[in-house]
Amino acid sequence: MGRTLLMAMKLKLTMALLLALPGCMAAAQGVLEKGLNADRQGLVDLAEGYYRQAVDTNATARLRLGLLLERTEHFAEAARWLAAADTTALGMTHLAVCHSEQRHWADAKRAAEKAVELCAEGDSALRASAMATLGLVNCIERNYTNALSWANRALEQDPKSARALNVKGIIHYNRGQDREATQAFRQALQADPKNVDAHFNLGAMYCYRNSYDLAITTLKKGLKVERSSIKLIYCLGWAYLLKGEKESAIECLEEVIQRDSTYAIAYNRLGDIYFDRAEYNRAIAYYRTATRIDPKDSEAYRLLGRTYAEMGENGKALRNYQRATELNKSDAETYCRLAELYDKQKQPKKVRSYYIKAAKLGHPTAQKWCTERAIAY
Repeated sequence: MGRTLLMAMKLKLTMALLLALPGCMAAAQGVLEKGLNADRQGLVDLAEGYYRQAVDTNATARLRLGLLLERTEHFAEAARWLAAADTTALGMTHLAVCHSEQRHWADAKRAAEKAVELCAEGDSALRASAMATLGLVNCIERNYTNALSWANRALEQDPKSARALNVKGIIHYNRGQDREATQAFRQALQADPKNVDAHFNLGAMYCYRNSYDLAITTLKKGLKVERSSIKLIYCLGWAYLLKGEKESAIECLEEVIQRDSTYAIAYNRLGDIYFDRAEYNRAIAYYRTATRIDPKDSEAYRLLGRTYAEMGENGKALRNYQRATELNKSDAETYCRLAELYDKQKQPKKVRSYYIKAAKLGHPTAQKWCTERAIAY
């Protein structure tokens, strides 16, 4: 008798949920429409609030929330919502972008390949963006011929694709072609004067070339166009850090974290500041925060390894270096650090192995080490 009563109660509950579901879905659709309307008017905070109300029962709300968060440069959360939305060419294209912003290259490649597969012939802008992401991934893998091929294919799809032009600039820069890189970034700005990536890439290029004042000027110019860009504020902080203006760097990086507490790379740069000051425990705290936020952040593990090595804690240094190489098998710097660590421990076979790996990836110190010993790489 009790079992029959329990089954009857379960049936009633199931029926009640089924009857309520259409009403819930209708309500979610109404909230979604309000969100879309607010989005069209540029009312970002209001649109975000509406989308969040509808995400539990509406895949389109998840997609739109992901796209909005990507626009506001909250890439980690954007990726989660885009991955949770139904698979569409639009969603996968932007998911690939978010993964690339987090330097999750394998994930970016998978999403971009899926996006290219899903894009209809008429979706030239989406197809161009996905192809550009594949170009970027190939560039990171040092497959420059394939990278340039994807970037050019993207521009064939959409000659004014700012993303494709930016990727082409990054490829040129990585090949040592600064003039061509600068030209591509400026073409991206011509295609889209508000393009954050082009300002960021120009600023980053000047940082890498030790032209810090020019980097700072470029990034500030970008911030006049897009005042709330987290990427540009981060890069400005990095430029100040490289220039040696640590307090200005801290101010920028703390603003980044205030705007987006999941922006892992900002914690790495704050860790670098305290590493330079020999405040190793404080540096470790920042690097550890980065790994908690993003367990795939190979740079944070490499920086932890460096800090522990500096403190003489070689076991912890080794574990973190190895974790970094597990996450990023193209990290020449970490292979070099491992070689140096094993050299201190008098393990010549491992020293040789890791220097060869680093040399194959183009690390000049490793290449010099191999050349001096007539070791082929």
